[in-house]
Amino acid sequence: MSDLTPDQINQLQQLGIEIKPTEKKPPFLREVPPIKSERSGFNPIFPLLSISGLTILSFSGLILFKNKSAVSTPIVKTNYQDSSTQVTPTQVPKSIQHYLLTSQQYFTQATQNQSVDALNQSILAATQAIKEFPTDYRGFYQRGRIYQSVLSSKPELISQVIADLSQAQKLEPTNSDIARSLASAYAQKGDAQNTINYLNLTVSLDPTKAQNFYDLAKIQQQVGLFSQALDTYNRLLTLVSDSTQKTEIETEKTSLEKIIAQNPNSTSNLSNQNIPTISTSPLNLDSPTIQASIDGGLIVAAPESLDKINVSNLTASNSLSGSSILPANQKTITLTNSQLSTTSQVYLTVTKGGKNQNLQVISKSDKSFTIGLDTPISEDVEFNWWIIN
Repeated sequence: MSDLTPDQINQLQQLGIEIKPTEKKPPFLREVPPIKSERSGFNPIFPLLSISGLTILSFSGLILFKNKSAVSTPIVKTNYQDSSTQVTPTQVPKSIQHYLLTSQQYFTQATQNQSVDALNQSILAATQAIKEFPTDYRGFYQRGRIYQSVLSSKPELISQVIADLSQAQKLEPTNSDIARSLASAYAQKGDAQNTINYLNLTVSLDPTKAQNFYDLAKIQQQVGLFSQALDTYNRLLTLVSDSTQKTEIETEKTSLEKIIAQNPNSTSNLSNQNIPTISTSPLNLDSPTIQASIDGGLIVAAPESLDKINVSNLTASNSLSGSSILPANQKTITLTNSQLSTTSQVYLTVTKGGKNQNLQVISKSDKSFTIGLDTPISEDVEFNWWIIN
């Protein structure tokens, strides 16, 4: 084998291998058979590929790797990324279901723990749903229900409740649950007119729920809309299957029929509008948070109690109908009522007890009347009464 050519020596020196021109081939090359080129005696050495600082050379059939740096540099791992190459993930927009679920979870905590903080978080989540989805009724309905849950201790929020529920009803006018919630809100406000209006709307949207008809008939009686109440009771009877309930309704119906027959021209001062007018007050997308009272008197009502309909200012003292009890062993009972005058007529119907007894109006005067028996008995006597002016 011939000595290395100058070109071969030069390339070996570039690889960091010192070989003198007169020195024979190093031992690690002696076993490698030469690759002859077309020109006799020429062994080609040429770079094949450069990857990550390594130069791959072919030296008479031997593959060698050379690092560009004579000193190897260790790889240092870091726990950060270069800001110039860091990829920021795309944030997925939250759906309205996300906000409603969050709001409901906080509201559940508020009802269980009577927590003002949880209540406010529930309000804020519902408000965010409203802001991001202003055409979806569910955000307004959720927030209105939250405010409605604290009306017993925060009655000043009634306007906010009605505004939110009215907007929900405007966006989803065929939803009977919203209509009933509005009826309940107006009942809490003491507005009998709108309570009846929204109950009428409720039964027209969902004519299969007996409770809606019963609540409507009772309030119609309270305000003196006896003919309308009779019609509502007739419709209610078609929905009731329980025999006891049927008997109670039939009793109410029979009493009303007698009163109407004896007073065909009697009317109430309360007008009856079947379709309520939606509030047109400016819509406020923001919402007030609840401030904790000093005495800790905030009461957060459970959802199932929100739709109880009892007009707040319609009581035995100012409505045109009601019920009462003559206690056992007591001969008379006197009731006061602001609707009563000296010319008013009072009608009675016994609903429980006092069998074969003659319960009657003993006397009446301006703003009060007395009801009793000829002699006291040993059981309570429950009765309904109606005032006709």
